[in-house]
Amino acid sequence: MEDERILAQIKEISALNNSLFGAMNMYYTLRNKYHFTCGHNRVYRIMCINDIKSSYRRSSIYTYIKSTPEEIAENVLKRKFNSDKPNEKWCTDVTEIKVPATGEKLYISPVLDLYDRYPVGFAVSERNDIALADVTLEMAHNAYPEATPLYHSDRGFQYTRSAFKTKLERYGMTQSMSRVSRCIDNGPCEGFQGIFKDILFILYPHIQSKEEMIQVIYGTLDYYRNEYPQKRYKGKTCGQVRPEALQTSEPVIYPIKQVNRYIKFWTSIEHKKQQTLQQVM
Repeated sequence: MEDERILAQIKEISALNNSLFGAMNMYYTLRNKYHFTCGHNRVYRIMCINDIKSSYRRSSIYTYIKSTPEEIAENVLKRKFNSDKPNEKWCTDVTEIKVPATGEKLYISPVLDLYDRYPVGFAVSERNDIALADVTLEMAHNAYPEATPLYHSDRGFQYTRSAFKTKLERYGMTQSMSRVSRCIDNGPCEGFQGIFKDILFILYPHIQSKEEMIQVIYGTLDYYRNEYPQKRYKGKTCGQVRPEALQTSEPVIYPIKQVNRYIKFWTSIEHKKQQTLQQVM
């Protein structure tokens, strides 16, 4: 009987979000939102038996516009993606998204807080221009005017302008930039954009116009903030984690789990660099 009750709720959740969740996020939602006491393995088993699967990941599109930079900042972040409190480290980027029915393009620019992966700034535009980067920064600053975070981006033309650097300095922010051709230096923002697009196209698979796309982008933003559970935060959404952290002087620390294959990969890269240097010398 209990399995039947769990299955009924799983089917309802899957119907509501077009099978967005796999077993882990389904488990978190059952536990945190619907107050079930079942374990992850039980949820996984029920989903497997009933052939309930998560929708697949879509490929991402990377858009780069070559420019001559006016200002280049050091990579101050240096892939230290952990943060002990909100408004300590922010990262930003711009990504392209197409309307499936028409091929029209829109551009999304988030500012992501590395503590809770909460978008503190978020803007949508028909053009990938300097105004988009400026508006996103201003939104984040206006939301948290006392914040003076590290502000990390890639070396896109929007961020290498003297005027942009001056604005960051006026807000008391420290600029940081990824190294050339090192997307992983801005990994959290790149990852957020991929997750965001997955959620959007799974929740809204039949977008017909640019106007509708703009609406569902903001609908997806709300869903990500308030409905999308994350394993790192023990099944909480970023919209739950953030207010809890802002209300205390000692926020809960959520360390990023180290992935051994990534560690081995970058260790091998560093070893090859050292070998190359020795050969040159």
